[in-house]
Amino acid sequence: MATPLSSTVFSSRRTRLVLLLLVATGAIGLLAFKAASSSVSYYVTPEEFAQQIGSKTDARWRVGGRVVDGTIKQDGKVVSFDIAGEHGEQMSVTYSGVLPNLFGPSAFLVIDGTSDRSGHLNASSMVIKHENEFISGTAEPGTTSSDILKGLASPTPAAPARP
Repeated sequence: MATPLSSTVFSSRRTRLVLLLLVATGAIGLLAFKAASSSVSYYVTPEEFAQQIGSKTDARWRVGGRVVDGTIKQDGKVVSFDIAGEHGEQMSVTYSGVLPNLFGPSAFLVIDGTSDRSGHLNASSMVIKHENEFISGTAEPGTTSSDILKGLASPTPAAPARP
């Protein structure tokens, strides 16, 4: 009488351990892949938003752009402002909630919300996207970096002279 295949293949303790490790490694790899793919957050530019808005009214959008200087209007917790893309396309945004600390002119935002037929975005969340570059205390006039530094500049009091 022959022994069943399962009892001969898995009879070795070492074989069972290797099989268990392979299954565990596969499960951990699958979980890591799912976590990494769900944490990626894509957004469209205001230019892409303007091209696609006709086909997707009342849809959820994630749009990234810079706050346009002079467009910020605050009424209590409700803030209205415009953002612009790299090519100058602007869109209006309304947000009700706590503003991020670095919110202001020229700040790069990633905004999540819904749009109406006119292309206005009603934001439910807003995140400041930090720049990839280091900005020292000086910048070329007329650049985005110089605009940001204007808001950060504050005179430093001179240290008292030592006797």
